[in-house]
Amino acid sequence: MPVLELKNIIKNYPDGQNVNEVLKEINFHVNQGEFAAIVGPSGAGKSTLLTIMGALLSPTSGSVLLNNQDIGQLSKKQQTDIRLNKIGFIFQNSDLIPYLKISDQLKFIQKISNKNPIDSDKILKELGLGHRLNSYPNALSGGEKQRVAIARAFINQPDLILADEPTASLDSKRGHEVVKIIQETVHQQNKAAVMVTHDERVLDLVDSIWQIEDGRLKRVKA
Repeated sequence: MPVLELKNIIKNYPDGQNVNEVLKEINFHVNQGEFAAIVGPSGAGKSTLLTIMGALLSPTSGSVLLNNQDIGQLSKKQQTDIRLNKIGFIFQNSDLIPYLKISDQLKFIQKISNKNPIDSDKILKELGLGHRLNSYPNALSGGEKQRVAIARAFINQPDLILADEPTASLDSKRGHEVVKIIQETVHQQNKAAVMVTHDERVLDLVDSIWQIEDGRLKRVKA
């Protein structure tokens, strides 16, 4: 059974007297232990699709199944709980809280969730951030910020990781390092992950590649 499955997803937006079809009959799945990438040109619908996967946006029609549960049928509160406890997000700009020390970034997420706490400092040390535990985000490099964002995404042991252009603000070397960390963590912890990216330099690290163009999605590498 896939961890995440999309069935016949359509997303339309009104455009004056017309309708803009952003996503057209999208079908997709990602399994446990699989790291999938979605590639495509700007404006093809990648970010919209990822936002729907994360229950941050509702499709016009179709089903989003997380562990065979249609999360589109849940209440807003239930969807919030799903995002907090079942889905980990990695954004392109890391989006760290500027007034929290690095160790506290993860502890804050643990505090507001209902998962059993694990040693957040240990995770940061494993990602090479042991010397940054008491630093604030403005003291970190771009690569270090993204490693904190990865730790934060995995801290509640979610079933699904969603990464939106995680290398966008990084050079080639640091970008490859960051995606390598995601890949290794996904495989070691047997999670499912989906990454939207323009960066073809990191596609050697994923297990499957899907291409979206003009709102239509197809699998190009199994």
